[in-house]
Amino acid sequence: MPTIEARHCWHDAGGLRHAISLTAYPLPPRPDEDIDTLCGLRVTLTRRDFPRLAEYQPHRRTCLDCDAVWRRRDGIRGRAGDA
Repeated sequence: MPTIEARHCWHDAGGLRHAISLTAYPLPPRPDEDIDTLCGLRVTLTRRDFPRLAEYQPHRRTCLDCDAVWRRRDGIRGRAGDA
């Protein structure tokens, strides 16, 4: 069976779960780092965005713009109700 290499990962940032390009950010992001998300936002990560840190506050909502870009780039069908 062929192996599929991930091109994006999901990370809490700016109050939502955003997708990040693993091409642009091959190393794990760190607190206080500025990152560009697939939806085009530039966000500064805080200690609250990292599950392994005591300050973590989970972000339960997914950025739908990142989701749409991820699906389009990976050839995945859109969510129900998407145009």
